[in-house]
Amino acid sequence: MSLVSRRNGMNMPIPLLLSVCLLLPGCLDGVNDTVNPERELFDDNTFVNEDEHIKLTWTIESASTIRIALDKQEGPNIDLYTMTEVNYQKYEDCDSFVYLADLSDPNTDAANLEATIDAGTYVTVIDNTDCGDAQPPDQGGLLSSDENDRARVDYRITAQ
Repeated sequence: MSLVSRRNGMNMPIPLLLSVCLLLPGCLDGVNDTVNPERELFDDNTFVNEDEHIKLTWTIESASTIRIALDKQEGPNIDLYTMTEVNYQKYEDCDSFVYLADLSDPNTDAANLEATIDAGTYVTVIDNTDCGDAQPPDQGGLLSSDENDRARVDYRITAQ
């Protein structure tokens, strides 16, 4: 068999392979990752003191898939909320607020969330206050002091 005939023989399966790849789920994920790479918005391991929260503000320019991974490593459960800036003001005042359910996990110790959302500016809150579902333990009494029930969290937020 000559080199030329081998090349001709090798060209025939390529359209067939592409057709099969298109039919298999996940086959083109690598192509999507190259065209629209995942970008990191936040990645940290830190403490959230009792009666405090972490505010993470981020903006996306077009509809994107947001992934939030959170792991509480020690301390009380915390609340994880993602909301608009308007609702953040209500949250900060400890009023009733609306949050994106697919990117939120109240009273949690771990979360792996993913959702596709529209362009805009959003706030993700890691909450260790009395304003959410989870509340730090109240240890204060007449004869004892209330210690700082801080939570140590590892979190990562990406957009694609």
